[in-house]
Order: sequence, then C-alpha cells, then structure tokens
Amino acid sequence: MLSPLAARKAEKLGYKNVKVFHAGMPAWKKAGNLVVSNIANIEYLDKNKVSYILLDLRSKEQVDKGHLPNAVAVPGGKVEALKGQLPKYKKAQIILCNEDGNLDVARDAYKTVSGWGYKQVSVLAGGFHAWAKAGKTVAKGAAASELKYVRKLLPGEMDVAEFKRLVDKPSEKYVVIDVRNPAEFAYGALPQAINVPLEEVESRLKELSKDKTLVLYCNTGTRAQMAFNVLKKAGFQPKYVQTRITFDKEKDGKFDIED
Repeated sequence: MLSPLAARKAEKLGYKNVKVFHAGMPAWKKAGNLVVSNIANIEYLDKNKVSYILLDLRSKEQVDKGHLPNAVAVPGGKVEALKGQLPKYKKAQIILCNEDGNLDVARDAYKTVSGWGYKQVSVLAGGFHAWAKAGKTVAKGAAASELKYVRKLLPGEMDVAEFKRLVDKPSEKYVVIDVRNPAEFAYGALPQAINVPLEEVESRLKELSKDKTLVLYCNTGTRAQMAFNVLKKAGFQPKYVQTRITFDKEKDGKFDIED
C-alpha cells in the first residue's frame, strides 16, 4: 500500500494493480499490519552511513552458514533477550531478518519490539534467501552478538533540537512548510508554517523560493521525507524533521514536538 503520490510514481514506472492506503502509516500499523523493508533500503542506509539495527532471527546453525554483514544474532531467535539492550532512541530503524521474509514467522518479534515503543520496525522482504539470491555479500561464521548503535541523521534531516529552536525563534533564512493535508493543517499547525500538501508539492514548485531553506514537517516525518526528495530533485534547498508533532485545537493550537 502506498501514498497517492508514491502510487502515481509507481504506475509511471510500469507497476500495475497499485493500491493506495489513504489512512497513512500510523493507521496501517494500528490495524495490526507489519511494515516491510527491502534490500534497496539497506543499501541506501549503508551508502549514506545511516545507523540501523539488523536483527537475524534465524537459528545459530543458519546464521553461521551465512548472514548479512551487519546482522546481529538474536539468541534463540527470541528478541525478548535483547530487552534493555536496544537504544533509547525510539526512532532507530530496526530491521528483522528471517530465512524467507515470512511475515507470520516474524510477527511475534515485530510486535514485541514495536511494543517496546520503537517506531521504525520492519521485516526484510524475502529475508536472507532474497539477499543471497540477489548476489549480495554474505558473511559466514558467527554474527555479531552485541548491539552497537550511534545515531546519525539521514541526508537532509534536521536535528529535532535545531527544529525546536527555529520554531521558537523564526528566521528569514528558512520557510517552514507543513506537508499534511488541508484538514490536518486547519486543525492545528505551527505558527509560521505554510501548507503545501505532499500531493501538491510537484504542482506548486513555482510558489516556493530557491533562495531560502525549506523546512518540511508532518505528523511523523514520513511525508516530510517524501516531499524532501521531490524538492531536492527540483533544485531546492530542503530539510525535513523526522519526529512526532501533535496539535490540540481545543487548547488554542497548542502543539508538542517529540524529542
């Protein structure tokens, strides 16, 4: 399931039977659905030196025969053994890997890690089998047993603390853009923000300045990151913030930016 913008792009690339999940990622997760990652995402993270955690849920025998280079072996395939070892940063990307990407096999581990409050948990599509079949590097012998995670910002991502300072003290060097839909914007928005919904970004490029840094936000950062990619390709100077922002219309537009 894709956003409307992503669905249109997928159709242009020749994909058929593309479906749109209008309620968005939070609703998708709330409905009990699992999020799937892919090999391209891991390669993107590695190329850009973005921190992530790759947990191999397979047996020790399977792991020793071959595993992804950055994998951390999960004792007995039970993620419960890692409780307290995962980073405090709840938006750390955590990718679960099993033999063939079977979601039913990964479901319990996914629910457990998500239940600890981690926001970006996913299952590697096709699992180790897909990785090996694609001819990617396979490490052999014992996989790492200790978690090492140092957070690094994604390309174009603005630090949350810096974003908060910008909200508190607006600067003429920046334009803050809310990429949520008009109904969400009407319910509550940051004081200095202008509304350019994600679906309208491409058609409204002429309204935006290339002389200023465009700072994008939404409820979680997902749509903001998508808008960032569109604007970056169009020659703008965008940044985006990846954090949860909530609004309370009944309290004079009060908002909360999660650290």
